[in-house]
Parts: sequence; structure tokens; C-alpha cells
Amino acid sequence: MVSSAHKRAACKAVAKHVSAEGCQFIVRPDNIEAGQRFRFNLEGLDPVIGSVRWVVGDRVGFAFDRPLSRGSQDVLTGYCRSVLGLDLFLA
Repeated sequence: MVSSAHKRAACKAVAKHVSAEGCQFIVRPDNIEAGQRFRFNLEGLDPVIGSVRWVVGDRVGFAFDRPLSRGSQDVLTGYCRSVLGLDLFLA
């Protein structure tokens, strides 16, 4: 099994408007489609998996498969403020 660190990311994303149920991602490149499934990793947390619900230009609505705890929401928000974004991998 190949770890996600050795797989190529499908796109880069920055999370905005993070809630327990989902978030808005600004993605690059912007060739994402509704219905696609992605996962991402935050250090020290289980991988987060979910689906793209809507797409408008370079912005997508992303619904998590399982609600994020408040602590995980804070980590995701803080991570996207301090770095260039997340790597999203096809799930």
C-alpha cells in the first residue's frame, strides 16, 4: 500500500467557512466536478473524506462524510491560514 505522501495530489485547496459538516475550498487547478470524492490529511488527525457538492469557478462546496469535532475544525482553519493549502487526494 502506498501512503498518501507518495501519491500525487489531485489539487491544492485552501479551506474557508469551515463547519462540522463541511467547508468551502478554493482549489487549484479548478477542474473539479460535483460528485467527486476527496480525502486530505491534517497532522495528528485521521484522514478526512468527503464529496464535492457544488462548484462555482475555483470554489467548491465540500461535505465531510463524518462531522468534524470543534478541535478538528480549528486545526483545519488554522492550517489553511498558516500554509499555502492542503493537498486533496482522490478518495
